[in-house]
Amino acid sequence: MDAGKLTSIIIAGGGLVGSLSALLLAQRRPDLSIVIIEPNADGPVRDKRTIALAAATVELLQQHGLWSLLASESEAIEHIHVSDRGYLGVTRLHAEDEGVDALGQVVPAAALNRALYQRLQDLPNIDWRGGARVTAIEQTTEAAIVTVASTTDPNAATEQLQCQLLVGADGQRSFVREALGIAMQLTDYQQVGIIATLQLAEPLDGWAYERFTETGPIALLPLPNKQASLVWSVSEDHAADTLAMTDEQFLQSVQQAFGYRAGRFTGIGERLQFPLQLHLAERSIAHRAVIIGNASHTLHPIAGQGFNLGVRDAIALSDQLALADDPGAYVTLADYWQQRKGDYQQIIGLTDLLVRGFSNHHWPMNHLRNLALLGLDVLPPLRNRFARQTMGLTHLAKDFAKHLANGERR
Repeated sequence: MDAGKLTSIIIAGGGLVGSLSALLLAQRRPDLSIVIIEPNADGPVRDKRTIALAAATVELLQQHGLWSLLASESEAIEHIHVSDRGYLGVTRLHAEDEGVDALGQVVPAAALNRALYQRLQDLPNIDWRGGARVTAIEQTTEAAIVTVASTTDPNAATEQLQCQLLVGADGQRSFVREALGIAMQLTDYQQVGIIATLQLAEPLDGWAYERFTETGPIALLPLPNKQASLVWSVSEDHAADTLAMTDEQFLQSVQQAFGYRAGRFTGIGERLQFPLQLHLAERSIAHRAVIIGNASHTLHPIAGQGFNLGVRDAIALSDQLALADDPGAYVTLADYWQQRKGDYQQIIGLTDLLVRGFSNHHWPMNHLRNLALLGLDVLPPLRNRFARQTMGLTHLAKDFAKHLANGERR
């Protein structure tokens, strides 16, 4: 093998988690060469989602000079209101009770993608290759050999790259995961998520809502200009009829389901849908390879944990590789997997419990969950723990503190 042609790390996928991983790794290890293979030819990934960033994630972005590029497009979450329509149970969370300015920030995913992309262009050890995709993977003792093809020119010749470590950050339908032979476990919640932007009569003023209804949970996140990001989970039986509604009918339907706690809904933007399922890889590592973010796990959006879990993948990977002589060494990847799988089990257990508990409308379950909501509201220690768990603050704060400490030691 020609060592001169050996890249340290190849990252398949330049989306949120792939780009964040590249940024953390490039800054922690300027001696490593990093190649990003991204199918989109003209810059960052086009992502129509709106995402909620935990407070510790915002701090991480500030530390790496990114938040100044996002602040003008963000909206703070200062309060969270969790309720079960038709019942008395309610839990209210407040940033001031947690000792933070905001429980999180809501940003367009496209804006974060753009900020990460801009920052990566300034780093000398990053090679961003847009308009390309991984089409084959071969593993040898010393390297992963990656075949790369153009996504814009079908007649272009393929290229083979060798790396010490291949990082699969290529999303839920990950080619890297499939090529490595890593099986995916599927839990189908038999629900469909509908996302859209609502226009409101009055702004949410920093309030985020999780409202459990007979037709499924409805989440509202505050946006600038009297808008809110809507995620409405409906059963598969109701999904077709709901999606077939006109904008006016849909607006009336979601208003009736949610109620008027957040005021009157006056307009609706483009509606998108996606099946609500739990996808979990049986493992996240292979010989000289690791999968992260949605390539490794896709969660139900009920508690906003999916992206935060991917952020922790990026932090943990950069920490593991901070002092590694060989980024793809088995012991390094094994340590990473040992650290991550406990977090996966805890967060997935939480989201799965919430999905099943609040999708069950039998009287005993209604009674129990409303007692739980009331208990959280009146018992500060429980409420504090729930706030930090659901917003990712407990894990992210711990991992970020370790990340900063490791950086200082370097």
